[in-house]
Amino acid sequence: MMRPTHITQVSSYELKVVWEDGDESLFTTTMLRTNCPCASCVQEKEENRKQGLFSLPIANQTELRRIELSGHNAMIITWGDGHKAGIYTWEYLRSLVP
Repeated sequence: MMRPTHITQVSSYELKVVWEDGDESLFTTTMLRTNCPCASCVQEKEENRKQGLFSLPIANQTELRRIELSGHNAMIITWGDGHKAGIYTWEYLRSLVP
C-alpha cells in the first residue's frame, strides 16, 4: 500500500499529498467532498445517479477546516459545514488520482 509522506493544506480549497514513491497529488476540496466515502454521501450520490441528477456543493461544504489522521492508513476531513463522517484511506485517496 502506498502511503503519503507529507500532506499539506495548500489553501482552504486545495490539499497536496506527496507519496512514498515521490509522486505528488493536488486535490481540490470539491473533488474530495464530491467523492466523500461515508455511507450517507455514497447513498446520496447513488440515488442522484439513478434519477439523472447531480449535486452542486454549497460553498462551505468544500471548505477544509481540519485534517486528522485515522490510524496509519487513513485521514478524516472536517468540512466547513461540520461534516466529518468520511474516512479517506490512503488506498482510496490514491485511487482518486487521475
